[in-house]
Amino acid sequence: MDMVTKNTERKEKNKISLGLIITKEDLKFTIFPDEVKEEIIDSPYYLLIFISREDVIKVSCFPTNTKLIKKILIKLEEFSPEIVKGISEVLSELNLSKDILHTTGICYELEKCFYETYLIGDTLESSHLNTELIKEKFLSIKRVNNITIEDIPLHSK
Repeated sequence: MDMVTKNTERKEKNKISLGLIITKEDLKFTIFPDEVKEEIIDSPYYLLIFISREDVIKVSCFPTNTKLIKKILIKLEEFSPEIVKGISEVLSELNLSKDILHTTGICYELEKCFYETYLIGDTLESSHLNTELIKEKFLSIKRVNNITIEDIPLHSK
């Protein structure tokens, strides 16, 4: 296996999903069936989450009233009920539980475990919270190794 292949595999194993925000106008030009569009067309924005695994790509669509979406990616030493409970407690303590759109977790190998949550970023932007405080709170959980917080981009034509 050459170095490029190894780097690509390593990069892919350090993420669970990719997110993208599209507008109501963008939704009109997607391959979503009309019945589905009719059910969700009242929102101005849509968070699309792409999860790729080997030969399958899962796409989830979350109607939202804001284009300000954040993803918190948490690298774990392992998955355990205590760690998940700790993450839930931090989200609750920071008053972010109400803003969660999607949460998932996976272990690629014994020590390459990730938990991620997509949330409406309005609370983060309008409150006293900053990324350093959020990282500090999550890093205080035993066996949490790293935290990444990113803005989900708005699709541009």
